[in-house]
Amino acid sequence: MKKNHKKVKLSMLLLAMLLVLAACSGNNAGTPQPSDPPETETEAPPAEEEAELEEPKVDLGGREVRISQWWDASPKGDSVADELARERIAKVEEKYNVTISYLDTEYWSTSEKLSASVMANDPFAEIVRIPDGFIWGLMNGGFLTPLNDCVADSRMSDVMIEAMKFGGDQVYGLEGWFNDNESGMFYNKRIFREAGLKNPQELMDEGNWNWAAMVDAAKKLTVDNNGDGKPDQYGLAGAHYVLSELMIASNGGRIYDESEGKVMFDSPESMEALNLLHSLYNEHKVVKENEGNDWEDPAKYFAEGIIAMYPGGLWEIEGRIIDKLKDDWGYVYFPKGPQADKYLDRLGGTETVVIPRGVQDADVMVKIWAELQDFDNWEENRRLSLENVLPDETSVANAMNDNGEAERVFGGRFGGLGIKDHLDSVTEKFITGETTPSTGIAQVVGPAQAAADKVLSGEIDEEEEEAGGEG
Repeated sequence: MKKNHKKVKLSMLLLAMLLVLAACSGNNAGTPQPSDPPETETEAPPAEEEAELEEPKVDLGGREVRISQWWDASPKGDSVADELARERIAKVEEKYNVTISYLDTEYWSTSEKLSASVMANDPFAEIVRIPDGFIWGLMNGGFLTPLNDCVADSRMSDVMIEAMKFGGDQVYGLEGWFNDNESGMFYNKRIFREAGLKNPQELMDEGNWNWAAMVDAAKKLTVDNNGDGKPDQYGLAGAHYVLSELMIASNGGRIYDESEGKVMFDSPESMEALNLLHSLYNEHKVVKENEGNDWEDPAKYFAEGIIAMYPGGLWEIEGRIIDKLKDDWGYVYFPKGPQADKYLDRLGGTETVVIPRGVQDADVMVKIWAELQDFDNWEENRRLSLENVLPDETSVANAMNDNGEAERVFGGRFGGLGIKDHLDSVTEKFITGETTPSTGIAQVVGPAQAAADKVLSGEIDEEEEEAGGEG
């Protein structure tokens, strides 16, 4: 099954921009914000002069501000987080004289709905979360509002501003995903314990959690328990397109270098990872074969207790593991590759929040989005949410990267450039041994580069991108 048919993660793990204070140029909703007063040695100005330095009031006349995501994001529960979210909404609605509403837009329809509504001069929402694989086409097609003027004088860090630039010097997104160790390794404690093996956490505590340790454990835990001549328990499960990405990242490799616009999955670090993946299928035979659904089957096998290790994302816990796996389990970093001195998890997605072209008062929309976010308690909220889904404090500490041993590297965002489709067409053949990494990769590097160049040049249309984008 192709990657773009996978379930979409409902991630709560995101690092959003801080509250934007400055208005964009061309603000239709109010006067420009005054500059800071010159330093003097005189006493403080009267209260009425101080009031003049306050942010000018903005009144949007009761206008509806629609926020589109692919789930219903309106806070309806009775949790503390939902109550605080409702309070933020009320404050924003009063401050700007608006009504906040949330749209539940189907994932694969978001791009088409945005582009069609912009072309009709009637954007369907003021603020839209765009799926990975679509932003490049929408950006190059002129469907998105550039946001540089909205963030240039804000308290947003330079690092975050740079990270939200797509394809040059222009900011198009309002948030980025920069959580340490968003992807790692789930493991079944019972299986390791019954086999008398050190589990990944114990190996990590010793400083020995690496590729070699993973392969050794996977080989020892792929066994035929019922004596029918074929394994009924496996060391690993996963989709080839997920395993390839995690392994390349964990060895310090890249799939794409965004700064150079260059495909990188043929680099020495990446090829070492792909050779390992090929050997797991063909030499060691430790990856359980999927039975028709590359995306759903591996998580199902892990939940059934017949897989020792399952590489995956934290977002998968709810719905895929909790209330399904009856065994004790844990969560650790993905093991280090030979070329890495830290646990590495590379950011390759382009998912972000955008403002469609034609939305009036885009500068105010940026402020509204920022003020709806709970930035002050972000890390505390993240830890609380992980404590609700992870089985023990050690796993929570790993997911929070408390020891600082993991690094979420900001690498090339390749979603929607067609690059990963070409790589996946090769790794899919690893499963049957139909091709080797050296032969297969040599055949697709050129076409992958051409696909990326085509999108970045603006030559590709929305339909082509939807067919070729990675979800």
